[in-house]
Amino acid sequence: MPEQKLVMGFDVGGTKTACVIMDETGRVVGRGTGGSGNTNFIPLAIANKSFTDAIRSAARQARLKSINIECVVVGTEPDPAPVAPLIRKLTGCARILHRKEGECSMVGGLVEKVGLSLICGTGSVGWGRNARGATSMTSCWGPIGDEGSAYDMARRGVNAAFWAWDGRGRPTIIVTRLLKMFGKKDMRDICTPLYTSPNLRKDFASLAKLVTESAAAGDKVACQIMKDCADQIAWFLATCANNLKMGKDAYRVAAPANAFMTSNKEMYFKMIRKALKAHHPKAQLVMPRFEPVVGAALIALDEIGVKWTPAVIANVEKSIGC
Repeated sequence: MPEQKLVMGFDVGGTKTACVIMDETGRVVGRGTGGSGNTNFIPLAIANKSFTDAIRSAARQARLKSINIECVVVGTEPDPAPVAPLIRKLTGCARILHRKEGECSMVGGLVEKVGLSLICGTGSVGWGRNARGATSMTSCWGPIGDEGSAYDMARRGVNAAFWAWDGRGRPTIIVTRLLKMFGKKDMRDICTPLYTSPNLRKDFASLAKLVTESAAAGDKVACQIMKDCADQIAWFLATCANNLKMGKDAYRVAAPANAFMTSNKEMYFKMIRKALKAHHPKAQLVMPRFEPVVGAALIALDEIGVKWTPAVIANVEKSIGC
């Protein structure tokens, strides 16, 4: 049998760099991960190491003696040009394409070229494309924005705890949970370890679970924070659809299937879905069919002329254990 052509997809976030190698039949033959590769927030040297780890671990799993990739699609917000020389060296691929995270999430989540996607982890993004090929992106402004993201929810939760401690805000069990996490008795004493973390953005975003867990326990302050965050996400998704003249139509939004979205019986997912329906009754927020990194690989297949036929999609499902 002749060797299958191979493509590679990347999903590059604030926390990790995911990589898959896929053959032209749709089989995922190798997967790998590395640390954050987002050059908006980390030095190039760290990004290069993250990509190296992801590529090499995927190649090992694929049992490739040498890598010869036809097309690479990098799903990330910043231009991947700084890491392109490294990718080219390790993969032998001259065709390295940049796609927005939102596009990879939509393709992976819906296996369609029209619709919307929601990215909601360390950051937040709304991305969509209509039937005419026009695209729109909302949110994705980094730590200053990224409304509804884990970082934003953590910021709101920690701030609510600060206010409760000094008497400006309502009591909340987030205070107790923060003190326990940092092993302190005074909220003032958590400031130094909180702000001097070597990976502040990632570590701070991880505190969102204190809000979601507190809300699940019935804490009114935490519940309100989650509702406010859900409303913000629904607003930027609805705005994205309106920008594309899709607001009056039935459209689907691929949500992320991460722990942030699915914990506590999909509490946050359900809140966002309800808030979005208030804007656009025909809109559907759905759990994704595949991960964004698989979406990136599917885009790469399309770029080399391989259509997303039922047989190809079935091979994707079988190879990743769906």
